[in-house]
Amino acid sequence: MEWQRTYPPLATVMEASFETLCTWCDKLPEPETDVQRTVMRRLKARREELLGQQVRQKAPHIAEKFNDILDRMERLGIKSPVRRM
Repeated sequence: MEWQRTYPPLATVMEASFETLCTWCDKLPEPETDVQRTVMRRLKARREELLGQQVRQKAPHIAEKFNDILDRMERLGIKSPVRRM
């Protein structure tokens, strides 16, 4: 199957499944316009959000351990670039 090569509208991004978001992030060409850059940022943010949900749902013990590590880092004064799951 040849995947689409055009950027989807933002409304479609917000309703897309985790698998579709991953495919878009992998297959879409590098953004060339401000609109495309905005769509790509939202794609990646939404994918990250759904990734946390997927991990919590399918492997809650891993999400718990990950969050524990982030809590320990925070107590040490280390800011994490990733969000809690």
